Amino acid sequence: MNNNSLSNTSHSDNRIQSIDILRGFLIILMALDHVRDYFMLNAFAFSPTDPQLTSVGLFTTRWITHLCAPGFIWLTGVSAYIYYSKNGVKKTSGYLFSRGLILILLEFTVIKFAWHFTFDHSTFVLLVIWAIGASMVLLAATCWLKQQAVFIIGIVIIACHNLFDGITFQNEALSFVWHILHQTGSSNIIDGVTIKILYPILPMFGLICLGFGMGSIFTEESIETRKALLKRVSLALLLLFISIRTLNDYGDPTTWVHNQHLYRTIFSFLDVTKYPMSLDYMLIMLSILFYAYVQIESKTLALYRPIALFGKVSMFFYIIHLFIIHTLSIISIFIVNGFTFDWKAVDVYEITSAYGFPLPVVYCIWIAILILLYPISKKYRILKSKYPNSFLKFI
Repeated sequence: MNNNSLSNTSHSDNRIQSIDILRGFLIILMALDHVRDYFMLNAFAFSPTDPQLTSVGLFTTRWITHLCAPGFIWLTGVSAYIYYSKNGVKKTSGYLFSRGLILILLEFTVIKFAWHFTFDHSTFVLLVIWAIGASMVLLAATCWLKQQAVFIIGIVIIACHNLFDGITFQNEALSFVWHILHQTGSSNIIDGVTIKILYPILPMFGLICLGFGMGSIFTEESIETRKALLKRVSLALLLLFISIRTLNDYGDPTTWVHNQHLYRTIFSFLDVTKYPMSLDYMLIMLSILFYAYVQIESKTLALYRPIALFGKVSMFFYIIHLFIIHTLSIISIFIVNGFTFDWKAVDVYEITSAYGFPLPVVYCIWIAILILLYPISKKYRILKSKYPNSFLKFI
């Protein structure tokens, strides 16, 4: 192992530091996306990756944050296998099932309130935490299979789930189940309650199975082998993405088109579908994630330590950063607009339709919020380490 490379394992808490660092990077990017949601004027007026309407800065800002969801769920699968290798299948299954249910509960309660600052329960939006939680519950059952079988299940789902893109159901109950599994959309399966599914669980489950199936390469002894393997796989996935995307047929429901401006043609080529995650989307994102992981394990940077901290408290960070960003967005807009503000318009979708700032200001706010969140995250990490067997282990 290169003497200048980052030590893979933290001897103080027996965690794989490179995983925490990558997760920390993803957390930081996720915060950027959410700061944009709350602080950028007309943040929801159109898709930031729309090739015809976006700008270079806006497209890049949104596109790099596409790494977050697949990265989190893949790392969840990797971490699940590491837990499994130390604790056995029975304890792992119970942990995955319990934590998965807790994440789903948090999505429907605390996280819902953090996003909207309302107790209205007529609408529920199933976002990424719900999908991660549901995938963990499914993995709780699947982890009883051989690791190779779980890996194959992941590959098959990722490669083949777009075959079912054209399937729809007229029956309300069947349509709801299909939305949960594969197709974004809304259902009114319960009278007076609308459920909007943004993250169907089938592709997410494929990613968590992939991570679990790859988990055995994440050991201290296999670091050089892992780096070489992930570098080759990263390149293979990139070439596969370019090949499939160029054919403009299978792999993504959104085809790319030529534009008179080259950069907009490139935007169209890269504008792959996130909801639900398409094969093309997962290929390019996994390629970048694997390459990033190799770079993390190949270098030592002083900046890595605070980034690793964010990765160690990722669920806590997710919850608290929504409350802080949402609150600060209201306060800042209240001040900038001469202490006038429609206090009924506190929902994330309403705030930036009338108020907000240009993208450079959003970046400044993002950096300031990260600085604010660092000491808070550090205190929580210390608290969590004092009570390793408490409820805090789930958050």
